[in-house]
Amino acid sequence: MKHLKDLKDKKIIGCVALVVIFFLASFFIYGQRKNKVFKDEYMKNIFVDEGGLEESVQVNGKVEKNSGIKSESAEVPLKKSEVTVEIKGEVKNPKVYTLPQGSIINDLIDKAGGLTVDANILNINRAKVLKNEDLIVIENIKNVEAIPQGGANGKIEGGGVSAAKVDSNANTININTADLSGLMNIDGIGEKTAQKIIDYREENGGFKSIEDIKNVDRIGDKTFEKMKDKISC
Repeated sequence: MKHLKDLKDKKIIGCVALVVIFFLASFFIYGQRKNKVFKDEYMKNIFVDEGGLEESVQVNGKVEKNSGIKSESAEVPLKKSEVTVEIKGEVKNPKVYTLPQGSIINDLIDKAGGLTVDANILNINRAKVLKNEDLIVIENIKNVEAIPQGGANGKIEGGGVSAAKVDSNANTININTADLSGLMNIDGIGEKTAQKIIDYREENGGFKSIEDIKNVDRIGDKTFEKMKDKISC
């Protein structure tokens, strides 16, 4: 009986030992798998994080690069073209001015405070576009410049306007240089005919001889005979 009891106890102990070993083995295997899964997830997260960081850096780098370009563009505005010109004579504030490219003489006159009451504006082309370093001279309407017979063309630098050019010796009016009011001092010449004379000389480069004035509309032989001793070119 004792022998059977001992055998039974050993079997119980053996069963308990097997159960313990089974649980220990299961726990060990489970731990190893869990540890491997944890390591795999950990490594995966590391690579994902590194990839994301790299992508983020690249994206940020592009943003920073683009942002830098935009900032540089904003800091360097387009240079606007300008012209520097001078105006003298019968304006309220004659001096050097800087205006936007494409400005006309009228813009310059306005910038200079406008014309004086004595300004000669009869032959001013206020729609003329200004060029850099132009000099505009606005003459006094009372000025009458004496020139030699058959003398200079009387041009004013930069598009200024001269008054009637009168030959002091022969008392003749130069039809190549006289302005509207000066031409109207010629016998038989009114305002419309005087303007036609100006138009003719601008289109044909001036009069080569006083006889050429007969090419102007409304001036025939009879009118020419009245004026020929009082004009020159």
